Amino acid sequence: MFGLKEDALQFALSNLTGGRKIALATIIHSDGGGPRPAGTQMAFTDHRMTGFLSGGCIEADVALHARAALLDGQPRRLIYGRGSPFSDIQLQCGASITIAVERVLPSDPVVHTLLDAIATREEVIWISDGRSRTTTPCQSPSFQLVGVEQRQLESRQAGRIDAERYWVRYRPQTRLIVIGSDPTALAIAQLAKEAEFEVVFVRPLGPKSPPPIAPHLYRTTNPQKVFEEFRLDHRTAVIFANHDFEASREDVARALRSKAGYVGMVGARRQRPAKDRWLREFGLSEAEIAKFRSPVGLPVGRSSPFAIAISVIADVLRVMNEH
Repeated sequence: MFGLKEDALQFALSNLTGGRKIALATIIHSDGGGPRPAGTQMAFTDHRMTGFLSGGCIEADVALHARAALLDGQPRRLIYGRGSPFSDIQLQCGASITIAVERVLPSDPVVHTLLDAIATREEVIWISDGRSRTTTPCQSPSFQLVGVEQRQLESRQAGRIDAERYWVRYRPQTRLIVIGSDPTALAIAQLAKEAEFEVVFVRPLGPKSPPPIAPHLYRTTNPQKVFEEFRLDHRTAVIFANHDFEASREDVARALRSKAGYVGMVGARRQRPAKDRWLREFGLSEAEIAKFRSPVGLPVGRSSPFAIAISVIADVLRVMNEH
């Protein structure tokens, strides 16, 4: 079950703020088609772990090295597959994977800077040599001084700087604002939570108690107030699952004019030209209208609530991975 959740950072920070040391294992290089890309992480305490680095080929061995690092504080550099000294551990994919293992203590200053970055939804870079580590904003000139160009940041999540140091890019968690109250809205919100999005479920004039899907945040106010409460940044997706463009069109326009990375609405394809005409009359540019995904999601040929939810979450993941 430890591999179902991918967010090793959240697990690590919750333990560090609780006063427990952790070991962090990071893929810093992958060559030859490994199942997990560079930047993938696992986190370990004395008795627990979360995340996964392969299809089950190496996790048990990495856990042994991680728990040894918890004891002695010494970093490890592990190679599996081609060029590995561990001849008894085979990678079925034929890849070569390099993993850095390091111990992090609750007193490490990066704990607070990462918590601040999460709170402000700031994208940061973690730089480490296994013994000491720093964080810096993703656009910071000080990061580019270490020799990583902006074009590399646009296509990679981690990499090696030199023989000792490596970097990992931490992006804000994808936030999904779902507006609606019917089964489709509920299915989208529930699946988004399982996909590790931060879910804000909005039911204007709805009941005071949230639905039993337990979203992270629940609001019964109108969407405009929700947009004012939450900054619609490039890692935010807004889904109008209420089918009513006439009632929601000004809120749709507000979302399209924001920095939201994804704006979509459930609805029939034949209604799209009328929606576009109104958005133009309202003053939106063609570039802003092009952001609008209606009908929302990927075409799957089915219209059940969870089929639509799967198509929506898949499309949001696709778009967010491009940012």
